[in-house]
Amino acid sequence: MTTPVARRYAQALYAQADQTGHVAAVDADVELMRDTLGHSPDLRRVMESPVVSREKKQTILTSLFSGKVDKQMDTFLSLLIEKDRIEDIPAIVEAYQAMRDDQQNVVVAKVRTAQALAPDESAQLQKALASQTGGNVRLETQVDADLIGGMIVRVGDTVYDGSVRHQLQTLRDRFAQPATSTIALN
Repeated sequence: MTTPVARRYAQALYAQADQTGHVAAVDADVELMRDTLGHSPDLRRVMESPVVSREKKQTILTSLFSGKVDKQMDTFLSLLIEKDRIEDIPAIVEAYQAMRDDQQNVVVAKVRTAQALAPDESAQLQKALASQTGGNVRLETQVDADLIGGMIVRVGDTVYDGSVRHQLQTLRDRFAQPATSTIALN
């Protein structure tokens, strides 16, 4: 969840990156951190936990990102540690990404599929959604075996449900409705 504090730190990170010409590097570092936190719910919980010591969080951050991120991101992470804001890292990453998406007219499409999409399928879906939304589209995909088949796409408040489960439910609903017949009178 993005907080006012997270937004302020995200804006400060962007302003510093813009001033020093490191925006692309910081964008990539934020993406790396977002992916790392997104693929490890346990890591996210540790970073957000008030029970885990600051030193332990610092050790984890150093082992994960030291040498893998730009010097500016290293400095920023040190600042967060110094200001005792480590638990805010997930929210800051989220706020930074949302701010950059807004600046670049990027629309996030959350896609749930029964099976992983092939690269050409992802490209087709991205192209179709871009023409539908009028913006650049970033896909965030998740495999959900409960769907049986098809996909569910959420763009903002709009949901496109092309799942097999939804199609079967639609058929059930149609069959449950009373049939109307037309009688031709001669």
